[in-house]
Amino acid sequence: MTRAIRIIHLSLVLGLVIVAGVFYILRQHTGLTFGFGPSLGMIMAGIGLVNLTIAVGFLTPRFPERPADQAPDDYWARSETRGAAIILWALVEAAALLSWLGYLLTGSRVAAAVGLLAILALSLLRPARFEGS
Repeated sequence: MTRAIRIIHLSLVLGLVIVAGVFYILRQHTGLTFGFGPSLGMIMAGIGLVNLTIAVGFLTPRFPERPADQAPDDYWARSETRGAAIILWALVEAAALLSWLGYLLTGSRVAAAVGLLAILALSLLRPARFEGS
């Protein structure tokens, strides 16, 4: 179970890195523009930042802790642990995707910065952090 959780987390992080790279290339190197004003990028970055704040500020401290005598496989086999991880990681990923979409549509550097911050947060919220190892 632990290996599967690690693979899922890694795929979420790598997926966001690919999205960020593709959106950056589309925006910077091809000259792609969509005609949206900069306010849309700021709004999407703001929504992403709210998502990220909720995930890191409110959900992470409430994440179920692993007892010292429990194996990591048993810890991840519990539905409350898996459910909390899915909600946490989905909220952080939504923050990144919204921010990167705001960057793609408007070229807002604030949106790109929030997107990078969300990718960093997701990479730091790895399974080993919650296992206590």
